[in-house]
Amino acid sequence: MLLRHRLSSVLLSLAVLLPSVLGGEIGPFTGPEADAEAARLAERANDYVNNVVEDLYSYAYVQFHWKRSDANIDRILRAYPSSPVAAQLRAGTLKTGPFDHVYFKERVLPRLEEKKVASFDAINCAIFLYELPANQDPAGRRDLLAAIIQTLCRQTRWGEALAFPVLNQERPWLWSEVIRQTTIYHNDKLTAELLKNITADHRSELLATVAEGLAFRGEKPAALEAFLKKEGDTPALRAAMFSGLLRRELPIQHALAASRPPKGLYSGVDGIQLPAQSADLSAWLLTIPTGESLAAARLGFARYLAALGRLDEARQLAPASALAAGYAGYLLATTGDLAAAQALPATLGLNQTETDRFRLELLQLMAESGANTAALRAQLPGLLAADATYREFYGHMFSTEKQLVVRSHTFADLPLTDPNRVGRLICTWSLTPNRSLRGAAPWDAVVYKFAPGFADLSPPKDKKKVEAAGH
Repeated sequence: MLLRHRLSSVLLSLAVLLPSVLGGEIGPFTGPEADAEAARLAERANDYVNNVVEDLYSYAYVQFHWKRSDANIDRILRAYPSSPVAAQLRAGTLKTGPFDHVYFKERVLPRLEEKKVASFDAINCAIFLYELPANQDPAGRRDLLAAIIQTLCRQTRWGEALAFPVLNQERPWLWSEVIRQTTIYHNDKLTAELLKNITADHRSELLATVAEGLAFRGEKPAALEAFLKKEGDTPALRAAMFSGLLRRELPIQHALAASRPPKGLYSGVDGIQLPAQSADLSAWLLTIPTGESLAAARLGFARYLAALGRLDEARQLAPASALAAGYAGYLLATTGDLAAAQALPATLGLNQTETDRFRLELLQLMAESGANTAALRAQLPGLLAADATYREFYGHMFSTEKQLVVRSHTFADLPLTDPNRVGRLICTWSLTPNRSLRGAAPWDAVVYKFAPGFADLSPPKDKKKVEAAGH
């Protein structure tokens, strides 16, 4: 009993003393030694901020040292309040690096926290670019948001995708983007839930997206007909299914034409499921009634035919300007006749605007095939430089002949100033089947490119960020 009593007394004493010791609450200290220690802490704090800087180091590394700098300043004010250094800090005459200490604590550190989070992975970086205050392009932001939602869904972060903050009138569009992924990747429970809860005036949009996804994922004709019977056999739903069939059938036919087994096939970043199952597209086209839906389906079928090398048949259904890129892809994939592909504008009688558009598409195809694109880029007008950069890099991401190896500054060094385009490339790369990363992750450099420095920061809207940044 005596031993237990003494042990209890010791533990009680430790419980009282440890919080004050660990919390750094001993003091305050005075005298020459205390003043010297305060000066040393201030010097170290200044060195951390001046020497460990963004662009040279990752934001996680910068934050670690800048928080230590802030902790040093806090210790000076708490433990050595009578020191000359503490007086200078209170007067605002002594800075932390280039920053006033209050500004450093209340604005710089919260912003640094945001940058660190943004540089954590590809999707965080893309969201950061989407939310930049200077990003005021509505159409570009919509395209980037679609890529973000697709990426979140592919990471099975369905709840985050559905909860992404958008305007009320944009919610049906967001649901449509999500339901495309739920359908393709067999999250049928969530598909049914979204269809159940969507308002009646937007249900047809979601049904069309589901119809396309069912066809793309390889559902058998009987299952597709059952869906049409249940939801209403409309031209729009049949055309949507036909679009999904076209998308899956093209890589299958390319593989068969090249005598390759139809395995491991992709359409963009989406894998082809059940590739042994093929569809009779000509028969499907005949089931779509006359109207706008049929016109869109015929155009898609014409592009499909051109991409298989059946240009004469395709030209009976669509203008040459809509077929040139698909046929060029066929030439590059089969004969490798780059000269014939580049001559298509003259062969097909394209005008200058159509020629420029074709050359952008050809640039992407050539980059994907591993061909040298310098001569083609020189033929494009300067106004299309950003489009050319985007297209070429996009094609390079999917190349198996000349695989893209991403390094720390690969994305940041792209001559693109549009955060939406860079964000879309980041999202797409994160889903490509042949992605390769060497060295440090590239997201720190992207964040720094689009949001360098810490000058003239506004106060954080959320005071909790200020508190979180300091811990």
